[in-house]
Amino acid sequence: MQIPGYEADLSDVPKSLRRTVSSDFLGMTAAAVDASSELQGVKELDAAECRDTMQLTDAIDVLIAHLGTVTRRLSLIKRAKLGKTGRRALGIYNIAQRVALNPNNTHVAVHVEKMKAELRRTRIGRQAKVPPAPTTPIPAPEGGAKTPKAA
Repeated sequence: MQIPGYEADLSDVPKSLRRTVSSDFLGMTAAAVDASSELQGVKELDAAECRDTMQLTDAIDVLIAHLGTVTRRLSLIKRAKLGKTGRRALGIYNIAQRVALNPNNTHVAVHVEKMKAELRRTRIGRQAKVPPAPTTPIPAPEGGAKTPKAA
């Protein structure tokens, strides 16, 4: 299937291009041009081209919706696979930490240290920025709040 205009140079089309009229308006305009020889004589709008454009955009809308679904599905598959594999990798890391406790397994200890550094690096990058605590005391409300007296 070929999409008309897909190979065209669109570099001069602004990214902020907005749709100026509704599809219903386009349909009404095409019908008006078809019904009036005066409007056809102006040669401002080809009614057949207008209907072709409307059909193309309807088909593209269906394709965009489908591709959006495919994108979301692929993203979910990716996250699920990475999550499952990540949990298994953490399991191996925990086992490797215990194996590395044996002085005869220094080759495993090297890997454990590298994995530990990577975990620390990725966790530091993911931590939310916590605003520093205020250093000035909070002033008491005006009007002299009274403290209860001990009985």
